[in-house]
Amino acid sequence: MEIKDTKSVKDEQLEAAKREHQERSRALVRSGARTQESMFFISSDIAKSIKIRHRTVEF
Repeated sequence: MEIKDTKSVKDEQLEAAKREHQERSRALVRSGARTQESMFFISSDIAKSIKIRHRTVEF
């Protein structure tokens, strides 16, 4: 049976694009054009209204 190597190869262009986007986002926050909260994946209104229910209290 052949075992395949599953190591991921980092794409340098993808990493560079990610870093550029992060720096643009951080610059927008620093300049005041955007708030840090506005950059979140889930809006604060949704996050504040979420209620988590546990099926059981026994852990």
